[in-house]
Amino acid sequence: MSENGQPSSDNVQNVVPVKPRSRLRRIGCGIGLIIWVVLLLLPCLAIALISQGEINVQLGDVPGQNLRVWLIQDATQRGIGISRPSIHNDANANVCLQTDTNFLLWMGNGPSSSYCQCYTHEGDNWKSVSASQGTCNP
Repeated sequence: MSENGQPSSDNVQNVVPVKPRSRLRRIGCGIGLIIWVVLLLLPCLAIALISQGEINVQLGDVPGQNLRVWLIQDATQRGIGISRPSIHNDANANVCLQTDTNFLLWMGNGPSSSYCQCYTHEGDNWKSVSASQGTCNP
């Protein structure tokens, strides 16, 4: 204590209240962290694609319902092919699988394509009912 009854400045601590972080800031940090992890995993995916020639991910139990990324290494074409499935139901209660195929080529060219294959489920087995080039018409 000083002579005038005030506490001395050596003992006084200026306490500044801590402002809580905003929810938007936390969401931004979370999104940034996800982007950072994805960027770190890209070399691993590239090595897997180069060593195996393709990456195939099963998305469901319908035959052919898988995401496929593969390398194209022909004499006239070089690049990556991507095949993505989508499920549709037709009027006869069949399950139709539309597969869209796109190409990212740095040598040559290739048109994108779509095809549709319809199945019926019999017990544990799938039976092909029809197949056609183009999109599925529900």
